[in-house]
Amino acid sequence: MMKSNKQRRAEIKARRLERAADLKAKLRTQDARQLSAGGLVPGMAMADKSRLAHYNTTFGEVPDFYLDRAYTCRDCGAQEVWTAKQQKWWHEVAQGSVYSQAVRCRACRQARRALREAALRNEGANLLGDEVARLRALATKKPTADSLAQVEAALQSKWRSLRVVAIEVMGHWAGPAQIERLQAFVANSGDSYGSWEYEASKAAAKALARKAEDDSEC
Repeated sequence: MMKSNKQRRAEIKARRLERAADLKAKLRTQDARQLSAGGLVPGMAMADKSRLAHYNTTFGEVPDFYLDRAYTCRDCGAQEVWTAKQQKWWHEVAQGSVYSQAVRCRACRQARRALREAALRNEGANLLGDEVARLRALATKKPTADSLAQVEAALQSKWRSLRVVAIEVMGHWAGPAQIERLQAFVANSGDSYGSWEYEASKAAAKALARKAEDDSEC
């Protein structure tokens, strides 16, 4: 009967745990150099010290070898192995601290990363929504020095949608200074479709058209 991927992963994990325990037991009576005298044994990987030379070795020398290390995931409590190959990649390729240790299993790391990314996405979305709502509220009142400054700041925002709302607010105020500014946006439409100049020109033209329509109804 063919084994499932889950069964194969469980067997690999069991072998790694057994190998890590065996290495740990052997290192009680001999150091890594003695252990590898006849060549690297399974569960060991040679360290490339040239890739570790940038570390501050005040607290100890960089390793000669990496050894499989068993650990308990701090989140789910699962027994895992941080393999020598994984350590070598982490320290020498990813440039992780040579003094760091694995503390979470892969599944918990992925779950933690997903939560962090989701939180960042939600934070950004909420922040933008709050800024848009705050800016649109300014359109219902007469402009003041503070609200004018807020609109100017919004026009410099990294979010295009917020800049468009700032143009809309200027259209609602429709004072001489705002009309002149909107006309300048229209005149500077740019040649590139999808550019900010093109988008600002469209938003300003729409705001001016709304103002003209409101005036015609008076």
